[in-house]
Amino acid sequence: MPPEEIKIKLFDMVLCFSRALDLMHPEIADHHLRVAYIACCIAEELGFTLAEIQNVLIAGALHDVGTASSALRLGILDYALNSYRLDDVEIPEDIHSHGLAGFELMQHFPPFAQAAPAIRFHHVEWDFGRGSEFAGEPVPLVASILYLADRVAVMPVAERNILEQAAEIREIVAADSGKRFMPEAVAAFQKASAPESFWLDVTCQQKEAIISDRFGGHEVELNLDALHELARVFGKIIDYRSPFTATHSSGVAAVAEMLGQRLGFSSTDSKSLRIAGYLHDIGKLAVPSEVLDKPEKLTREEMLVVKQHPYYTFQILSMVPGLEMINTWASLHHERLDLQGYPFRSREIPLGSRIIAVADIFTAITEDRPYRMGMGRARSIEVLDQMVIDKAIDGDIVAVLLNDYDEFLRIRSLSQGNI
Repeated sequence: MPPEEIKIKLFDMVLCFSRALDLMHPEIADHHLRVAYIACCIAEELGFTLAEIQNVLIAGALHDVGTASSALRLGILDYALNSYRLDDVEIPEDIHSHGLAGFELMQHFPPFAQAAPAIRFHHVEWDFGRGSEFAGEPVPLVASILYLADRVAVMPVAERNILEQAAEIREIVAADSGKRFMPEAVAAFQKASAPESFWLDVTCQQKEAIISDRFGGHEVELNLDALHELARVFGKIIDYRSPFTATHSSGVAAVAEMLGQRLGFSSTDSKSLRIAGYLHDIGKLAVPSEVLDKPEKLTREEMLVVKQHPYYTFQILSMVPGLEMINTWASLHHERLDLQGYPFRSREIPLGSRIIAVADIFTAITEDRPYRMGMGRARSIEVLDQMVIDKAIDGDIVAVLLNDYDEFLRIRSLSQGNI
């Protein structure tokens, strides 16, 4: 099947990754989709087109993507999720740093290019018009909408009926019109939030269908090439989670694609393998930073936490129709031929999953990490051969890799920016 016949909806990928971001912090729940919904309602009241609302949706659904990089930034997220006013206390890092990080991660993917500046400035207060610029740069209207939506999203208290809180929240927002929030955005919010259904939608846990029905009319479809570029962006965000695996997914993606080519996969399936490589560790967004960043051997309890990540990869990618094969290849990368892998103990491990498993291991043992150098040729071959003997991985795939070891090593290093 030629690449142009593969169609994945950008909308579905954004909602899927938004839910993945929710795994990073116990307080998030559905924060990203809550912000996206509120922001889209405001934009609709302001007369945005469906195409413009799509950019608002992307910005809202992914606005905290820059917090993925460190426990410190997750501390900022913890503070921002529990405080309506962000200047009440001194916080450990500039509140705008994660916006800039998100902007840098997203700006080079064309469908995200217009949303990226809004993410950069989504914590800029209006300050009676002075917030129309920040650090010498113009602040886009969508950023002002996003800031209002983000602050409203954290205000409802779960223990109270949302309809009892609506009037109070609307009054607080109105009182901050001009100071914290752009007046035009506040006026649009007041109109959008008048119906009880608005608040019931905001607190509903199944918001994907609500957002899709109301704001999903402008569909952007991704062919295989565009999906590959999006997966590469998501792979960077996943790797950004820990300095120990800063370019791991790109290495796995490159090695997996080359293995597929050597094993006779079509160009479409080889590129699908590369996409699976970029996405295979998306479930690690659910693993705490202190576990991912631990250079010493993990405890039994910590290892049990890590073992959950392929399960979350499967659940996250299952949200996207059309991604089934890539999901299977990505999610089964820790399964073993002797059924001692995790977390599914699958008896049926497709060839694509076996390729991702070998690419993952080869990349992990040969890449340099901050706490150790990658294994040399002799030692890495010894490790791979032993895993074949132990019936952990597919010997035929390993044989293809070892037959041209230096070229696979070069491709892995090139993809990770090391040469």
